[in-house]
Amino acid sequence: MSSGVTPRDHDEPGVSPPGRAEPVAGRRPRSPSAQDLTTGLRASWHRQGTLAKAGYLIATLVAVVAVLASIGAFALYRQLDGGITKVAVGDLSGRAVYGAQNILVLGSQERLGQHGNFGYEAYPGTTNSDNLLLIHLDATHTHAIVLSIPRDLFVYQPACRERSYVGSGTWPVQTYPPGAIIDGALNIGGPTCAVRTVEDLTGIKLDHFVEFDFNSFRTMVDSLGGVEVCVPPGPGYHDRYSHLNLSPGKHLLKYNQALAYVRTRHGVGSGANAGGDLPRIQLQQAFISSVVQKVQSQGVLTNLPALYSIARTATQALTVDAGLGSATSLMSLAESLTHLQPRNVSLITLPTAVDTYPGLQSHLMAVQPQDDVLYQMVRTGQVWHGHLPVLPYQDVKVQVLNGTGRAGLAAQAAARLRLLGFDVTNVGNAAATGTTTVDYAGLDQADGAYTLMTALKSFPAGQNTLAEPAWQVGTPGTVTLTLGTDFAGVNPPAAAVSHRARHGRNAGKTGRPRVSRAVRNGPGAVQSRNAAASICSGLPPAYNPGANG
Repeated sequence: MSSGVTPRDHDEPGVSPPGRAEPVAGRRPRSPSAQDLTTGLRASWHRQGTLAKAGYLIATLVAVVAVLASIGAFALYRQLDGGITKVAVGDLSGRAVYGAQNILVLGSQERLGQHGNFGYEAYPGTTNSDNLLLIHLDATHTHAIVLSIPRDLFVYQPACRERSYVGSGTWPVQTYPPGAIIDGALNIGGPTCAVRTVEDLTGIKLDHFVEFDFNSFRTMVDSLGGVEVCVPPGPGYHDRYSHLNLSPGKHLLKYNQALAYVRTRHGVGSGANAGGDLPRIQLQQAFISSVVQKVQSQGVLTNLPALYSIARTATQALTVDAGLGSATSLMSLAESLTHLQPRNVSLITLPTAVDTYPGLQSHLMAVQPQDDVLYQMVRTGQVWHGHLPVLPYQDVKVQVLNGTGRAGLAAQAAARLRLLGFDVTNVGNAAATGTTTVDYAGLDQADGAYTLMTALKSFPAGQNTLAEPAWQVGTPGTVTLTLGTDFAGVNPPAAAVSHRARHGRNAGKTGRPRVSRAVRNGPGAVQSRNAAASICSGLPPAYNPGANG
């Protein structure tokens, strides 16, 4: 079966033919005096909140447009509005930028017109989405989750109308497993295909779409005066593919150096992730944190020329859907982010696993139910507290099946689960298996499945039994624990009661009470960072293939 895998970047030769987006004409309002413009600009700017001042990452970029437009800088506004590139994107909600928002941000490997390091393209126009960010803003725009989806993740891909340089028909459905690699959706079928693929994966309705490429990234970094990054103690980061050579400590990076830092993967990581996509995501998240912190602490955008330069670069650098395709729309979004602080921005990496499907040892597959719990958090507007949420045990319905052949084991496990408070609805037998699993049907059951898994002495495998193209949300219901020969037992009641007494309960935005039992390390943990954290924290170690094997 065709996987939909398309060629990648400079370190993985081969590309696909080009695609294009057309610019949008601008407006023609009047211009105020220079004195009024400067005075109003400074006053308006100082009233903006932290992330509304930041540059390049949705709020960062559009904030500048908001400042210029809101004070009546109409001559500049006209130029900005005329520089925005918009593209038709299907399957978006079309909602206004107020209220809860889900924005898909894709970083394309397109670098038309460039040559050499990061730049050579045999067929200019490659648009594999090497960076995939799903940004969720809560209803008040005071909390945000930035979910990083690894580019190497294999997923179900719906049928997509092919882009002109791919073909003239319909790219067929890629059933999961194994599915298709997620970063190829943009290249195969354009933004609409990428949106549909992410929506099918997550069960989350997307509202808006943003795309940037290599060139726009480098230009934006330079317009900010560079971005400070950190390299942990040790040999430093060295990658012969990206030409990155950085010693331990902090460095101010611009243009190609900045791009090399966020794109390096051969020089970072350890163990199974060495030289892979996941340690690169850690670097990118640290880079995002640095951008936000720089603008907050150093007052980068303090004068009209700088503001205009950044705003002009931002509008020319991004491709957006029609709903964001004007300075007015970008202004509205930026103004809504005035009170969004870095400490309320959570950067989360989607959990994945390697070597879980024959023939795909080097690519990534979903980890369930952790991935589905994250999608459910975003879909229902829950706040990230550094770990996945866990339900009160009495809210989880469970059936226990015995696949070990040991008589009475299911009944024993059920009795212990009842002591913890679980609602055990059925006990029975299953086909012989060596692996303990928790099965559930859709996002609405993912929380219950994860909660059950945390109550077991050994973290089991999870499986979402809803096969796509079925809509992945599902309905609340009973989860199934199947005991395999590796079953290690249920946690004792005393430990669970002590843990709950220590951590207490809190209510999610859906009104469902939750037990805040943190799983921060080991099985079931999720990699995340806070945008206000030190840029030298949470970094991957250096990787030297020659030294480390």
